[in-house]
Amino acid sequence: MNETDERPGVDDPARIAAHYDDLAPHWANIVEASAWRDGLWTAIDELLPAVEGKHVLDAGCGAGVYADALAGRGADVIGVDVSEAMLAEARERVTEAKFRQADIAEGLDGVESDSVDVVLCQHVLSHLPDLSTPLAAFSRVLRDGGVLVVSTHNPVHDYAVVRDGEYPKAGAPAHLDPGIEAAADAPTYAETARFDIVWGSETGSNRGTYYRRPVQGLFEPLLDAGFTVESVVEPTFEEEDEDAGASNEYPPDSICFRATV
Repeated sequence: MNETDERPGVDDPARIAAHYDDLAPHWANIVEASAWRDGLWTAIDELLPAVEGKHVLDAGCGAGVYADALAGRGADVIGVDVSEAMLAEARERVTEAKFRQADIAEGLDGVESDSVDVVLCQHVLSHLPDLSTPLAAFSRVLRDGGVLVVSTHNPVHDYAVVRDGEYPKAGAPAHLDPGIEAAADAPTYAETARFDIVWGSETGSNRGTYYRRPVQGLFEPLLDAGFTVESVVEPTFEEEDEDAGASNEYPPDSICFRATV
C-alpha cells in the first residue's frame, strides 16, 4: 500500500482490514505455499477434531482456503473476516460455506451462543491488542465440549524479532524484504506492545500491524474465558531453503494449541 494514498493511516485501527484488502488477490497463493501447507497446516490439521456434520466457525477466514478444506470434509462452515476483499475471494472459492464481515476484536454478536462445535482461528490473535473479548466470544458461541484450534505468532519469536529489529529470512518469502518498526526503547518481554512489519516487494510495500505478548499474555485470557488447554505445538518447517537464509537462531514463528470449553 502506498502511504500517500487515502487509505487508513498508520495508527488507524482500520488499517488491519486495509492490510488484508491489499493482500486478498494473493492470499490463497501465500497460504498454499509449501511452508504454510506442509508446516503450519499440518500442525493445525493434527489438532482439529473430525468435522463431518459439525458446525465450524472459521474466525479470520481470509480467502477461504481453510474453509474450503473444512467444507470438503463435510463441515457446515461459517467464515468471518474483517476484510471485505478477503470475503469476496472466499465466497467465490467456497460456494457451500457462509461468510460475513466481522471484527472478532469486537466480539461475535452475529453468531448465536452455543451454536458452534469447532472454532478455527488461524493467525488472527497476533493482530489484536487485547484477547479477552475474542476469546470470551469463542467460549460463548461454542457448545459444551466444543473445540477451539488456534495458530498465532510465537511470543518468544516476536520478542526476538523486535529486540533484533529484523525479521529472520527463514520466516519470510524470498521475494519480500520485511522491515520492523517498533518503539525505540529496548523491548521488555513481559509487556504487550505493538510493532509493525513493512513487507516490501517489487510491486510496493504493505504494512502489517501486530502485537507481541508474553506466553502468559496469550494463555491467561484463554483460561479466564473458561477454556482447558489440551495440546500446544510449536511447528517447525524442516525443509527450509538454505538459500533463503534459514537459521536455528530464532524460535519457531508460530504456536498452535487446542482447547475445549
